[in-house]
Amino acid sequence: NSYLDETLSFIVPDHQRTEFETWDAIRGIAGLKVGVPELEYYVGKARMALPNATVIVLPNFWESLKKVGPELDAFIAPAERGSVMTLLNPEYTVVVPQPEIIKIPLAYPIARQDEGFANLVNTWIELKKKDGTIEGLYNYWILGKNARPKQPRWSVIHDVLHWSN
Repeated sequence: NSYLDETLSFIVPDHQRTEFETWDAIRGIAGLKVGVPELEYYVGKARMALPNATVIVLPNFWESLKKVGPELDAFIAPAERGSVMTLLNPEYTVVVPQPEIIKIPLAYPIARQDEGFANLVNTWIELKKKDGTIEGLYNYWILGKNARPKQPRWSVIHDVLHWSN
């Protein structure tokens, strides 16, 4: 069973975000070249959703952003991971085209013959969904909720003697 759904998105130069806001607008871009991670599911989705585009499979997810602009019009990636890329490269933005939002399920790979282990993992995933663990981790790591700034360590020099740097 899947434990989380990612959202298919386009990573584009910030000034081109409006060109990728809808599927109709994207399909209307002449000579569109999009990069896709080397994952069969993404390659298939890209080719199906954009039959007239040139889909270029890129093996290195993190290096792919460097190709957007000079070689590619956009890079298809999960919005959740693309957000990290755009934090590190603010000249790019993540766009989730409307109205059809494409979700990609994430799951743990398990050997086909190991039905007992698969049942155990599926039960564990269900428990973690119901007790709020997965939602809490998603909120913290993906959405940045409840993140606290790092507090300085307690110090005799600063907290007792009140000396400053």
